[in-house]
Amino acid sequence: MASKSIGDEEINAHFAALPGRYFEIHTPREITTDVDLVHRFMHRQVLAEERVLSPATDWQDEPDRGYNVVRVCTWDRAGLFSKIAGSFSAVGLNILSAQIFTRKDAVVLDKFFVNDVRTGNLAPRETHARLETLLGQVLNDEDVDLPALIAHQVVARPAYQAYAGERISTRVHFDNEASDTRTLIEIETEDRLGLLYAVSQTFAEMSLDISGARIVTERGAAIDSFYVREAGGSKVLAPERQTLIENHLREAIGRLDSVI
Repeated sequence: MASKSIGDEEINAHFAALPGRYFEIHTPREITTDVDLVHRFMHRQVLAEERVLSPATDWQDEPDRGYNVVRVCTWDRAGLFSKIAGSFSAVGLNILSAQIFTRKDAVVLDKFFVNDVRTGNLAPRETHARLETLLGQVLNDEDVDLPALIAHQVVARPAYQAYAGERISTRVHFDNEASDTRTLIEIETEDRLGLLYAVSQTFAEMSLDISGARIVTERGAAIDSFYVREAGGSKVLAPERQTLIENHLREAIGRLDSVI
């Protein structure tokens, strides 16, 4: 049950503002958690005189599964997913999976399944505070060098290694049949710290809007799918444009290896 301070109007608005798929993959308890999170975020907007772009977050520990579930609620904007993903990597969190949903009122609800990059286990409590501080700085456009922070985490040489087998080659595939309004870009590659940041930052730099994503990491392989559209709202149709995007993605992924 949602908090008693949340009225029917807020609950009804939540149900009206999200696509049917959201309710198909979330349990009633998870939906209630999201409603509470949106309420906290909106309440902060009323009280805050500055730093109104700071997100509301919720942490859930899953010790039996060896990961944390982190929910982030904030306003939608260009490059948002990249900033959030980069912040996770910058504090030493490995993103195992992610779900992103944007309400019709531009409220974003992102859910990340993460673990500590050094141990492969739950993130320690001090990491919770570091992430929330960094997210507040990054989402309020304060001067933060995310690439440098991520590079520092990579150079630290984590003891935990998700994958120790043969190298996995990168594959990029464009699908314009999966959605009526978006292009589906599927990327399969070796999992690396900062991978999701590098990919989403590339999309932002190429003026591609991410409207949905499915992030999966299995046995050291990242299998990521992104629904994107051009700045003008169209699909990515031109073959030369697709080639350019793929080349930029491969370059960004390749640069991650140069700091190891």
